[in-house]
Amino acid sequence: MSPTSPSATTDKGAAGFTHAQIMTAMSGLLLAVLLAALDQTVVATAMRTIADQLHGQTVQAWATTAYLIAAALSMPFYGKLSDIYGRKPLYLAAIGVFVVGSCLCGLAQNMEQLALFRALQGLGGGGLMSLPTAIVADLAPVRERGRYFAYLQMAWVAASVIGPLAGGALAGMGHTLGLDGWRWIFVANVPLGLLALITVRKALDLPHQRTEHRIDVLGALLLALFLVPLLIVAEQGRAWGWSSPTALTLIALGAVGLVLFLLVETRRGAEAVLPLRLFRTGGVALCTGVNFTIGVGIFGAVTTLPLFLQLVQGRTPTQAGLVVIPLMVGTIASQIVSGKLISASGKFKKLAIVGLGSMAGALLVLGIIDAGTPLWTVALLALWLGVGIGLAQTVVTLAMQNAAPKSELGVANAASGLCRQIGGSTGVAVLFSVMFGVALAKISDMLHGPRLGPVVADPAVAADPANHRFLEMAKSANGKAIDLNDTSFLHDLDQRIAHPVMDAFTSGFHVMYLIAGAVLLAGFVMTWFLRELEPEEAPAAEAAPPAGAADGRAAAEG
Repeated sequence: MSPTSPSATTDKGAAGFTHAQIMTAMSGLLLAVLLAALDQTVVATAMRTIADQLHGQTVQAWATTAYLIAAALSMPFYGKLSDIYGRKPLYLAAIGVFVVGSCLCGLAQNMEQLALFRALQGLGGGGLMSLPTAIVADLAPVRERGRYFAYLQMAWVAASVIGPLAGGALAGMGHTLGLDGWRWIFVANVPLGLLALITVRKALDLPHQRTEHRIDVLGALLLALFLVPLLIVAEQGRAWGWSSPTALTLIALGAVGLVLFLLVETRRGAEAVLPLRLFRTGGVALCTGVNFTIGVGIFGAVTTLPLFLQLVQGRTPTQAGLVVIPLMVGTIASQIVSGKLISASGKFKKLAIVGLGSMAGALLVLGIIDAGTPLWTVALLALWLGVGIGLAQTVVTLAMQNAAPKSELGVANAASGLCRQIGGSTGVAVLFSVMFGVALAKISDMLHGPRLGPVVADPAVAADPANHRFLEMAKSANGKAIDLNDTSFLHDLDQRIAHPVMDAFTSGFHVMYLIAGAVLLAGFVMTWFLRELEPEEAPAAEAAPPAGAADGRAAAEG
């Protein structure tokens, strides 16, 4: 596939591809995006079973952390290298690395090996997650891209529905065809990945003019020195304690890495792995900041809402999972609608404002719900949040691509995605720490007050085995003896204890959602300063068609 005419390519995106040609290319992208999305949702569901069988329950978090760090770290490199060598070879390389990592994960003999192989898998996953939107930018003009972004999002929606079911089924399958059931989670990636490789190789043919650049090896190492310690702290800080020597050492190491990275990248100029001059362009810097807040909102809300329903309202995992459906429906619907609106008007600033405003509003309202809030109300809030997510993701991505130079669109796109990933990882870690910290403080206060003190001292309460773990916590002066890695015992507590404890967790969730809402409000304010798509950046379809374009369309549609 090639553009109908070289003159049909504008500064902000290709304008010579027909819809049929773009959809042919999208088939390969969707397969690869589905591969990455399914892997994350399937593995998350099966991780407890995997850790049990590999005898590594206490270190299982590293298997997830390794993947997230590797994926986040690789995003700028895929962006930079794709600007130099083209999107297609880098996307094929990402799929290949992901498949090799999947094979090795399926052969892991202990949790340490699995964490190492998940890191390799993450190096491929970073490309699968960051390159598709840049590829769409090569295929379609700015105001036409929203409709294609919606297709990419559908792959994530399908994975969010299919993945948990498949993960549970495979994890519980037992020994099949010589392999433990959970190993099939990774083995299944191989045929899907090979199909994606073949499809992308045949369907995706993008014009690219190679530009010779030196590879910024030192900048890459310093970026790793900056990001890796901070991402490790974000993932493990709550377990270690934010002021622990390990956490503080890693934070200091990350700070040193950041200073050195900025010094080196300033000297490297255009050949830097992450050119700092891009962020002197107000639009790119602004969109990157907004993407950070979006990451906090998406990861924070999606991760914590099912926990709220189970921990505070006592819902079953199935009921809690059902709330994800309206969130995804809202996301897809708003992306489709916004794509059509942008295509028709060429305007997206108002949609960005509505998107961030909706996300902030939904999270702030979540900050006042409690144990008695009906499930349908929570579902409506999830729908509202999903509408905001769909608008925000699509429009801010378009705004960033509109602001970035075409020659550096890949690295700008990757930098923006990296910032959203960091926002998500940091947001989840900090929000969970806030929630548990507030809950523990309130429980500790109640243990020494009239609400729980007399109840805990009651001999009948002490005689009930269901209360023993909580009573062990009560012996601690500060309430930190409770093991919050397993909260299942809370549902069996004496009701005189359970209600105050649930109230404490409700307060924790309230503070957490209010903080997340405040972060999204900052993103909402920033969207008012986004640069609107200018009239001269309208797609070539509105101008006279270039020579040969009509023949190209006829050939493609024929």
